[in-house]
Amino acid sequence: MTLDSLARGQRCKILDIAGPDALRQRLATLGVLRGQSIQLAAISPWGSPRVYRLGRQQVCLRNEEAVYIKVSADE
Repeated sequence: MTLDSLARGQRCKILDIAGPDALRQRLATLGVLRGQSIQLAAISPWGSPRVYRLGRQQVCLRNEEAVYIKVSADE
């Protein structure tokens, strides 16, 4: 499953980050790293971008970026 398929409030764990090097570097700079827990906090009225909660910070990603992030649902 990818990050763009989460429902609002759903929490999951990041398994892998694919995509172009520039995107992966930007995500790492923002703190989006493999093994972290991430939660969908809000969705814009148009469906993209979406706000994700990583610990105490929030990150806004477009769906085109979120499809590169593979996740698994938290138990």
